[in-house]
Amino acid sequence: MSSSTHSAKEILPSDARRVVLITGCSAGGIGHYLAAEFTKQGCKVFASARDTSKIDCGLVEKGIENVELDVTKADSIRAAIDRVIQESGHIDILVNNAGLISFGPAVETDIDKVEQIFETNYVSIARMCCAVAPHMMDRRQGTIVNIGSIEGYVSSPWSGHYAASKAAVHALSDALRIELAPFKVKVVVVAPGATHSNIVDKQINQELVPANSRYAKALDNIRERMVYSQTGMSMATSRFARLVVPHILARQPPVYITRGGGAITSWLMYYLPTNVCDIMMSQRYGLHKLTIELAAGDHQGARTQTYDLLTRLLNILHTTNPLILLPFIGIGLFVFAYYYASIYARISSVLFRG
Repeated sequence: MSSSTHSAKEILPSDARRVVLITGCSAGGIGHYLAAEFTKQGCKVFASARDTSKIDCGLVEKGIENVELDVTKADSIRAAIDRVIQESGHIDILVNNAGLISFGPAVETDIDKVEQIFETNYVSIARMCCAVAPHMMDRRQGTIVNIGSIEGYVSSPWSGHYAASKAAVHALSDALRIELAPFKVKVVVVAPGATHSNIVDKQINQELVPANSRYAKALDNIRERMVYSQTGMSMATSRFARLVVPHILARQPPVYITRGGGAITSWLMYYLPTNVCDIMMSQRYGLHKLTIELAAGDHQGARTQTYDLLTRLLNILHTTNPLILLPFIGIGLFVFAYYYASIYARISSVLFRG
């Protein structure tokens, strides 16, 4: 597909619309729906992709400009930014959305693939920020939006390298937010939960574990983890964009915006003790079962039901809608506060009586 035919002459100097540049806008992905929603909110949007033929023609019909942009190449980044600034005069919002996902055991993932994940998910964001931030700093305004993930909060088995790259994005964003604040440039992290998109499509037919993998017995669990974000409690990407974009456009946008399926669960797990979180993850993604099978093979007659009751209970809690748990959490906090106040009152009466 060719780029949009809108020319720079059609953009008048009096155009007060905010200019948005979004990376990774292939059809069916988060970038596509963000571009459509920003346009709906009255912004001038430049939707980019390495191959513009993969951008839905419906975006062009909405007045969105297509831009060829390979986030892994500095020359392509510079050319895209120069075009946007030449046509619109400035960039108000940069959305670093382009990304790559990967599934499989961390120690059995090819290192070349690991480097590719970090090159796309982290280094490319650093490149985009280095290229666009000076422009915003000189204007004393602008917003950089980095797309992270709930995996950046709490990593799960079978997606360790992807989670690590997103955690790196979160960490970079935290530093940038403080460093750019004197120049009135805002930095926002959008951490999607499970959303319907095309991000796992390229992974579907790829080998998840190598031949003779020590994790061969867990292959079904790895496949289940791969498609989890596209099933169950997954949120429609169009709804995700409708929820997120107004926050980005706010005068004082939130530092972190977390929406999508499993978002609340991940937020709660972030504050759980590590041992509890590990047990829940192990049960949810098949590592507990693998542990039992390996133990049975290594030690004949070994007890294989250790902690089974606890893990079953934790699995029930993990798969329950977190909103249902909130009243019980509230009651627990109330009871705790009541007994704490009672004990404190008794101790005080003993120590300070008379």
